[in-house]
Amino acid sequence: MSIYMMRHGKTAANEKKYYATPTEPLLPVDPSVALKLKDEVAALSVTSVVTSPYLRAKETAAILWDRGPVAEEPLIREVNLGVLEGRTFYDAYDLYGEALAPWIDDPFNYGPPQGESLREAYKRAQAFLRIAKDDTLYISHDGFMRLVLSAVKGDVHSFFDYKLENFQIIEIK
Repeated sequence: MSIYMMRHGKTAANEKKYYATPTEPLLPVDPSVALKLKDEVAALSVTSVVTSPYLRAKETAAILWDRGPVAEEPLIREVNLGVLEGRTFYDAYDLYGEALAPWIDDPFNYGPPQGESLREAYKRAQAFLRIAKDDTLYISHDGFMRLVLSAVKGDVHSFFDYKLENFQIIEIK
């Protein structure tokens, strides 16, 4: 069995280095890139696409999938970064300072204020792996996909071992 996941396309947050919100849109995608993505997805022989509920994931699906409806799966949303969302780290630190310290010191067990820890999101990744189907492409996010790879490895602490590019497709066997 193989599970396919794709990281959404590029956003202003990716370019300008701030933490995206759920409503962060994609930047414009060159039509030749869109055509290449459609071909890559067609080569996977998947029969359906499922996205995170975040706008950038849905917009990515609209670019590369025209063979049927697209479903949403809340489990594959990005790690919730709470008060950091929509801000750079430095802006958030200016506003929240020491309230961020537990998360900075131990992101596995503490989330930023109003956010979730990596261990909490890792549990979602484990739950996702129990329901994932091998004939489906899941469009998700860098942080969550790294947690899925960590869950396959069986170690949440491997989270920082991975780096995923926008539009990158991974196969999990």
